[in-house]
Amino acid sequence: MPELLKNSANLLGQYQRNATILLVDSNQGLLISLVDVLRHGGFRFVHCRQDLRSLPQYCRELSPDVLVVNQPGDTPSAVNALLASLGSLSSLPAAQRPTLLLRTGALDATARNEARRLGVSDFIAQGCHPAEVVTRVACAAHLQFLGRQEAEQQRQVDAQVRDRTARLLESLEAMQERERTLLAALEHTRTEIRQKADFLAHATHELRTPLNAILGFADLLRREFHGSLGDARYLEYAEDVHAAASHMAAVVDDTLDLSRAESGQVTLDIRDIDIGRAVHDSTRMLRTLAADCGVDLTVKLPDRPLHLRTDPEKVRQIILNLGSNALKFTPRGGRVTVEVQADNRGGALILIVRDTGVGMAPHELPIALKPFGQVRGAQQPGVRGTGLGLPLTKRFVEMLGGTLDIASVPGRGTIVTVRLPAPENDTGDARATA
Repeated sequence: MPELLKNSANLLGQYQRNATILLVDSNQGLLISLVDVLRHGGFRFVHCRQDLRSLPQYCRELSPDVLVVNQPGDTPSAVNALLASLGSLSSLPAAQRPTLLLRTGALDATARNEARRLGVSDFIAQGCHPAEVVTRVACAAHLQFLGRQEAEQQRQVDAQVRDRTARLLESLEAMQERERTLLAALEHTRTEIRQKADFLAHATHELRTPLNAILGFADLLRREFHGSLGDARYLEYAEDVHAAASHMAAVVDDTLDLSRAESGQVTLDIRDIDIGRAVHDSTRMLRTLAADCGVDLTVKLPDRPLHLRTDPEKVRQIILNLGSNALKFTPRGGRVTVEVQADNRGGALILIVRDTGVGMAPHELPIALKPFGQVRGAQQPGVRGTGLGLPLTKRFVEMLGGTLDIASVPGRGTIVTVRLPAPENDTGDARATA
């Protein structure tokens, strides 16, 4: 038998050999023999106690990995006392509960089920071979090791989850704080924009009155309404005053329009329009400027009417701004083309303004789209831009749900493409209706 136990000891792992085993049996003789069996079987730390009623106290003192309890007798009172002692282990924290084995004799199925409910993981017959006892205890020690390992891993996972949750909560709080800061800054910006828009509206109203007077009197002077001015230079001065006042009035009007558009104070008047008719009427107003600039103005419209649901006044301003801008920056003898196309694939409407003017380099395009941005380049004598036409046009296009793209080559001209979304019909399709 010692040789067999020695072989069992060789099979024990390091943790099993170092596991703490607690034996509880009221029979001192049997207890000593069982201690001897386990130590010969390879277990280094084996303790024994005799009072079944003190199981929780023993576990707190010794922290056993495996607790082996011997059934004290087969009588109902002895079985009940045993089950009561096993039940007392529930007072221990889960982390302090050992793997529980019960050495039993005669025990009916009901008592066995109750013992399992109270935590017994295995039953060892009291008359079994000592090697089997060693094997059962070794398995229990291994089971306890796996349980504690799993508990430690779970503890680490829980700690990681708590740590990550804490970090996520901190990040969320930081994001919410940044959001509150951004919202406050946005509201502050909106307030500033509204205040600036109100100021500009008041300022432009104050400027328009004297500007109208300057324009009126300058017009009377240059037409010599009340008689000759005498010296021809006075007539030139009157022309210069009228031109300067007209330019200033245009700057005031464009500044106010851009400010209103940026602050969202512009209300769209959405209606069904014939885009071809709108382009025709708008470009008719550009004919005089084209003649003064010595530039050929061509308008290309589709054969069939194209209907679009949009704001007609904003479309008119887009066409006038792009057309006049192209004429101003096209030398005499050049050509400007305003064309309307329908995108049959996506249903969008396309407005294209081409010119053979001075053009722009790639780095100059962002400048041209900024308010008061002035791009260096030759333009018609006596023609000045406000630097607001393109930014205002781009804003109007975006308000209508469209896009504006510019392609330009220095010395060869510029192509501005405006895509306006088609209306949604009753079936939900979006297309330009012909």
